Amino acid sequence: MDKTFFIHPESGLQYDWKAIASNPSGLHVPAIDLVAYKALYINKIAQVRARGLEPVIVSLPIIDENRYFAHITRGMSLQERKNVLYWLGGNTERLRNIHALYNLLLFRLAAQQCVHIIDITSPMLSYPEYDELLEQDGVTLSLAGESLVRSEFARCQQAIAS
Repeated sequence: MDKTFFIHPESGLQYDWKAIASNPSGLHVPAIDLVAYKALYINKIAQVRARGLEPVIVSLPIIDENRYFAHITRGMSLQERKNVLYWLGGNTERLRNIHALYNLLLFRLAAQQCVHIIDITSPMLSYPEYDELLEQDGVTLSLAGESLVRSEFARCQQAIAS
């Protein structure tokens, strides 16, 4: 395990929410789209391997799209919040779907690059009260979330070492 390097990817939900609130009919792209996201992590994998280490990708944790929506629109007027919701297609579920696209890309990338992936998403989704795993912003892990992830991480590290 001492030659293993864990890659903890960031979420793809990096948009300019204020710009979306101001112009919900405009074209708004994430700070890093799926193509650039894939290229970024292919590059990170190559850099890790070039250092003689074995890369392991960690999947993205779950999100609570309703709490995340409240978080990204905090301080916005009611109209601005409606505008963001309009841009999302009238449903906060789109936030979860965008997040899932980035996460699925990580799983495909791990397979394509022959890299182990530690799936922290599935145990989080399987947790009976999975909303307890996140803080109020809907994306930050709570103490319970961190504990679950640490347990899964340890379990997977043992499996990778075997």
